[in-house]
Formats: sequence, C-alpha cells, structure tokens
Amino acid sequence: MDYLKIRNFKCFTDVEIELRKLTVMVGVNGNGKSTAIQALLFLKHTINKCVYFDFPSKSYMLSGWNEGRIPLNDEYCLALGTVDYILNKNIQSSEIKIGLAVSEEAIAVTYLENSDSIEPQLWILAKSFEFTETYLHKDLPILKHQFYYLNSERTGPRIAQALKHYDYPHTGWRGENTAQIIDQEEGFYKIESSRLCPHKSFKNPFTNELEIVKSANIQDQINAWIGYIIPGVKIKASKNKEALTSQVLIENQFTISNPTLATNIGFGISYVLPIIATGLIAEKNSYFIVENPEAHLHPSAQSRIGRFLAMVAKSGVNVIIETHSDHLINGIQIAVAEGEIPNTDVVVNFFAQSDNELQPEITPIGIKEKGELTDWPKGFFDQSQIDYSHLIRIRKNV
Repeated sequence: MDYLKIRNFKCFTDVEIELRKLTVMVGVNGNGKSTAIQALLFLKHTINKCVYFDFPSKSYMLSGWNEGRIPLNDEYCLALGTVDYILNKNIQSSEIKIGLAVSEEAIAVTYLENSDSIEPQLWILAKSFEFTETYLHKDLPILKHQFYYLNSERTGPRIAQALKHYDYPHTGWRGENTAQIIDQEEGFYKIESSRLCPHKSFKNPFTNELEIVKSANIQDQINAWIGYIIPGVKIKASKNKEALTSQVLIENQFTISNPTLATNIGFGISYVLPIIATGLIAEKNSYFIVENPEAHLHPSAQSRIGRFLAMVAKSGVNVIIETHSDHLINGIQIAVAEGEIPNTDVVVNFFAQSDNELQPEITPIGIKEKGELTDWPKGFFDQSQIDYSHLIRIRKNV
C-alpha cells in the first residue's frame, strides 16, 4: 500500500494519504483534494528538474540529484502563486516536505524558502532528496518519464488544434493534443488487450445490431468506448499537415454520415475524449491523474466513465481521480461487483472539515467485493437524502 506524505504544504500540517491502483478523492470544496493533487504534481515537477534522467531506460535515477529552484506556477497547470501562499499558516517553519511511501518512506523532497528575498518568491528551493536504499533500483511510477495529467479546466470544443511536439504521446494537461493523438496509423500504439472495450457499442449497419469492436486501432477503440459512455456518438480525427493542425469531427444520430465540427455539439464529448485517449495509451506503472472526469457529462455517462477508469487501473496504470460525482463512484462500485477490478485495488479518500483540527480530516473508504462501501461518513454524498427529507417535511406541513 502506498502513501502520499505531505508536511507544511498549504492546508496540511502533516498527513499521509492512502494511494492504491485506483485512488478517488472526494469531499466538500476547499478541504484539500486539490492540494493533495498539487503536491503530487509538484513532486513530479521537482523530479523532472532535479533528478538525473537516464535516456536508455526513459526514467529518472534516484542516485542523481541536484538541488534547484522549482517554479510554483505554469508546469502541470500549477498556479500556486508565491511561497507565502503554500506555507502552512499553523506551522512556524520555512520547510515543506513531500514524499511517497511504500510501507516505509521511499522518496521525499525537502523544500526551503529563500527568506532573504525582497521580491515576491515565485519559486522554492528543492534543498534535499531522501530515498530508502532498498528503492534505489525500483521502478517507481513517479520516476517514469511518462506521466499523464488532465486538469479540470480542459480544452473545450475547437474547430482545430495546433500540432505540437511531445517527448512521449500524451493528450496535454488540458487535452490540447487530443486530436493529434487520436489520428495515428494503425499499429502506432500498442493498446493493451485488457483495455479493449468489452461492451457492445458498435451498431452494425447491415444487421442494425450492437456488436463488440475487436479492432485495436486507436480511433476504433475510442469510438467503441465513447459509444458505450455516450451511446450513438462517433468521432473522426484527421491532420492538416500544411496548416499544422488536427481536427476532430463528431457524428451522432442527428448527423449520420455527415460529421460536424466539435464546436457544434456541446462540451461533454470534447471533455471526455482526452480521458478515453489517455486511458488507452498510458504506459503501465505510470500515473494518470484526472480532475473532475464527470464534467459536462450526463449521470449515466459519469457512471460509465467510472467503469472505464477502473478498467485502466486494472490494466496496470496508477489512476488518481478527483471528483464530486456520486454517479462516478457508483460506476466504480459496479466495476468491483462485476469483477472488473479487485476491490483491494480501490480506495476512496473522503476529505472533510473536523472541529478544532489544524488540517482536513481524511477518511479512507474501501469497497467490498460485492460493491458495498466500507464506510459512509457524514457529508459523504448524502445531499440527496437530505434534500428528500427536506421535501417530505415541506409536504407534510402543507
């Protein structure tokens, strides 16, 4: 079992957050979910800048470290401001520590502010790097070059997206490379067989029956999954090499055989496409962090994107989700009950306020083999019951 360890960073004084193959972070706004994600992103940003990168293995080496100034803004969409904003106000210390543990502390970076600076400090010094010797040659996900993150504010519908260079295939932090990623020749990606859509989502034009898509081509599998998540939708991506752009066209029941621009069909499809594309191409033993995968989706699609992300986690990717959707949680519960992912691979971390505590309280919630949650703390997706009870009381008083 892994843990994200955070000390003196924003709202956290000293905390351990449980991580599994599929980690879900839920809770009321402003209770530390985004801070936990930012801490992991900042740790990865630090490793990218300060740890020696070995090109043959395409990974960072624990033994090669140089202290350095780590910018607080821009990379991975981070917008942390200045050091004053990230130091916890309840601790009189200028040090921050962020690390990852596997039963014992594996790696940790200690950061130190420059208290002599008279200018707004837009960086912090990554002063020291600690690691347990037993992990010196381990293939830790945080050390992989391939790292996948999708911000909650993703690129919405666009007529076209600019072609970009990337060191490894990914859809961008906001999904801005999605069309370019999708439009690849068959065989360019080795999509794991375990990620092929097992659901009947392709309508055979001759029989008018739904069938399972067996092709491992990236566009075929994206269409299979999007047809499962948002029935009746198909996409087609293409490049314009002269204009240096890529484009996604969308077809649904109202545009059959005449695909239209993404800008003509809402936000939901454009927001979910980079999630599906990333889930299909992500390297095993890497991190895939996605914020609010439910954004702009109908409840049924929210549930099914939960099942999709459970499948990605089972295939070997470390998936971390920040969400406000009980429907997405329901989809993950169904995935567990259906045997699509072992219940031991899933944890739901509930972030909440606690009276007289200096930091948010985090309750890890498990899922049993039949899909039941192991705990249901106060404030955990109970608003529907609260609203129903309120309506009943109103009706009784009429």
